[in-house]
Amino acid sequence: MKTLSPSILFLLIFLPALAFAQQTPQSLADAQLPSLFAIYKDIHTHPELSGHEERTASLIAKELRAAGCQVTEHLGQYENSKLKGYGVVGVMKNGDGPTILVRTDMDALPVEEETDLPYASKAVAKNDEGKDVYVMHAWPPSLGRRALSRS
Repeated sequence: MKTLSPSILFLLIFLPALAFAQQTPQSLADAQLPSLFAIYKDIHTHPELSGHEERTASLIAKELRAAGCQVTEHLGQYENSKLKGYGVVGVMKNGDGPTILVRTDMDALPVEEETDLPYASKAVAKNDEGKDVYVMHAWPPSLGRRALSRS
């Protein structure tokens, strides 16, 4: 029966652990960047006006679940009973300690996108008055104001 030398045994046991221990927050973020950018492009390509974010909320809920969060959907309400609340909350438990809240908007603006990005929004949606309007995620907010002033 062959036996492994202690140094080879050490490498087999601890090398994977050492590789994991050397991961930095930056390297972990870099590893996730391609999938996060794909989600960003998907949301940017399929914008939804406020009160109509059904697809976006569903995508966010799915991704939060995949990350291990407890998810609650359809939060919020409007005075207009025709609109549904599409708020999403994801809670990721990590033991005792402080709680961190991250808030973001999911709705898009009634603005025509004028970029040459391959994932630029070409979406048109009906606004609350029933009029067809171009829709995009505009950031920073000043971009939205500039674009609206051209129409």
